[in-house]
Amino acid sequence: MNMKTLGQTSLPSQKGFSLLELVIVCAILAIVLGSVFSGIDLASQRSQAEQTKVGLTQEGREFVDEFERDLHQAGFPNCRMIKAPGLGAAPNCPPDYSLANANVATYSGVAVGLVALSNTEVIFEGDVDGDGIVDTVQYRLLDSAGNFPPTGTCPCTIQRSQMQKVNGTMPLAQPTTFSQELQNVINSGVPGGTAQYGGGLLIAGNTAWGATNSAYYAAFSTVKDFPVFQAYDQTGAIVALPLDNTTPAGTALLACPPGSAQCVKSIRLTINLLANAITGVDQKTKDRPVTTLVGDARLVNN
Repeated sequence: MNMKTLGQTSLPSQKGFSLLELVIVCAILAIVLGSVFSGIDLASQRSQAEQTKVGLTQEGREFVDEFERDLHQAGFPNCRMIKAPGLGAAPNCPPDYSLANANVATYSGVAVGLVALSNTEVIFEGDVDGDGIVDTVQYRLLDSAGNFPPTGTCPCTIQRSQMQKVNGTMPLAQPTTFSQELQNVINSGVPGGTAQYGGGLLIAGNTAWGATNSAYYAAFSTVKDFPVFQAYDQTGAIVALPLDNTTPAGTALLACPPGSAQCVKSIRLTINLLANAITGVDQKTKDRPVTTLVGDARLVNN
């Protein structure tokens, strides 16, 4: 006969998790946490890449905006507004600024407008500050070694100079002081005639995985081959460059005298900026992002 001691109760059998169950739970948690951290890492990489592009865009946008503002003032005030020494009434002043009428071209109170234009350089005169003083403004593209015209490799640099026009000095002989620049420009095309693009310099350096930048970006021909500066006439057709106002033909295309069948009416600035080789590398794709900015400036005084 079984007897129970007073106060003694029988307890049900108790069991914990088995080792196999613990291993399975830990594996599931590891997979979930791994996915979470992988997503966080990817988001961080994407955020860094986008911040790099935003920084490139802001830097380039300021430069493009200034270029457009400058070109809008090219040719103001012109000889139809200002009476130059040795000429008759201002409305009768001729459009040929640089040849037969050197007294107009060299007068510091008159802006002759476009002076020289190529795929790597723009020189013009105008009151760009609105202070009543005519300035000579020059934009030019330098290669990675600082050469102009650029003949080596990119990333290149666009420089800007602004100086008050010196009285008695021809437009192409005006002094320059380059005080602003935009770096890491990788397009430098000098296409022949009215071709849209071509002839860009090689892009020096290597990608993060060891391939040369030139080989990598060669797949995108317009990245390096598109010209920094291009000119368009009143119909939107590309004007063949280079031009300057030392010849009658060049003057006719740049100054747009009355009766011109074709002349420069607008200038386009195209900039392809390459991210910094150290801080700008996309951690996901391991390449350096490229941002493209375009600015169109219509020559309102031509």
